[in-house]
Amino acid sequence: MKKNKAVKSFVKPKDIWIDKYHVYVAENLKQIEEDINGNKEKQYEFDLTTYDKDEYIILEMQKNKQENQLAIAQLAMQMGGIQNG
Repeated sequence: MKKNKAVKSFVKPKDIWIDKYHVYVAENLKQIEEDINGNKEKQYEFDLTTYDKDEYIILEMQKNKQENQLAIAQLAMQMGGIQNG
């Protein structure tokens, strides 16, 4: 994983995009104006995280597993409250 802060682009990036080997995630997107050769130009500034595809898949699987475990725990607590109450 590689994190880049304050990346600038004239084109608004997608939140997430892929190529053959990587997944790119753009966050904290904001539109800025910058003086370029005496002209104010609108640009986008954002934080860009680059993952290897395999790394991204593993991270998403772990995240989903944690979310599922939390949902199961919450459901179990609710069911326990219904049975006991």
